[in-house]
Amino acid sequence: MLRSLLYLFIFFCFFGNANSKSYRIGDKLDSQIEFYKKYVFELPEGEWVVADRFAYSYYGVTTKGYRLLKIKEKKAVEGISIAELDIGPRYQSIFNRILYEIMFKNKYDGCYDRPEYYVLEFFAKGSSHNCFWVLHEDVYKELFDPEDPELRGVNTQYKAWLRDNNIELPKVAIGSSHSYFSRLSGGKWFVISHGFDPEFLGAPKSKFVKEDQSEYHKYNISNFPKHKKIMEKVISIGAKRHKKFEIEVRAKEHHKLNLDIYIANLSDKKDNDDDVISQIKKLDELFKSGVIDEKEFKKAKEKILK
Repeated sequence: MLRSLLYLFIFFCFFGNANSKSYRIGDKLDSQIEFYKKYVFELPEGEWVVADRFAYSYYGVTTKGYRLLKIKEKKAVEGISIAELDIGPRYQSIFNRILYEIMFKNKYDGCYDRPEYYVLEFFAKGSSHNCFWVLHEDVYKELFDPEDPELRGVNTQYKAWLRDNNIELPKVAIGSSHSYFSRLSGGKWFVISHGFDPEFLGAPKSKFVKEDQSEYHKYNISNFPKHKKIMEKVISIGAKRHKKFEIEVRAKEHHKLNLDIYIANLSDKKDNDDDVISQIKKLDELFKSGVIDEKEFKKAKEKILK
């Protein structure tokens, strides 16, 4: 889900050791991931495994990132990708131009309205930007056959790890992406993508995988009320995540987005705004431990999702 930064990574092909905390593939994390002492990012509840990593340096420009998965019975049910690029004080005019092209002029992805984006909110002024978008993806197409030919082959290490560990990805993912850069806040560009297997959230099984035919496409979703309800929960989760993201990346106050409408209108009042994923997870644990039977499990899950 980190397509935006991947465009830039193509230019930085020398491995380097950044002055920051590092994790290895296979490491297990919970609660947070630390890039630097000043940049620590909160993780959703549960155990996360590092499924991919990269670190590059070229002429003083450094970049690093990780792909984390939450896995249940050999199936990835939730994923987070997080990456940063530190341009430093050099090549500012060149980087500013490249960044603008990536975020606002790239025909394959970026911070502008696209058919697969359900919500898009952004701030842009000069070289600074703050972007939040919610989208759906054809997971295997993005991984094995992305539209941009220059991105084909960049996930070799990740695909090998999935194969070696027999991990299944969902065919369709829904989630949010978050991007912020400003020279007024240290000159680091951070991008986070947070995706879900919709079925893990209680959605019906998807009948359509292609992005333009998906039940989660903004032009189709009105015909699928159950899918729409799940998407609305993801929007609320994503909006809350972006507010935390802005704090974590030290976004300037006048750069922050007003996303309260998504949280206020779409959060689940009945369960006192608790994280729906956490509730279903706890319910699943009760079912597997035998405390409740299948009928009780289904009834309770339906109640959470109302």
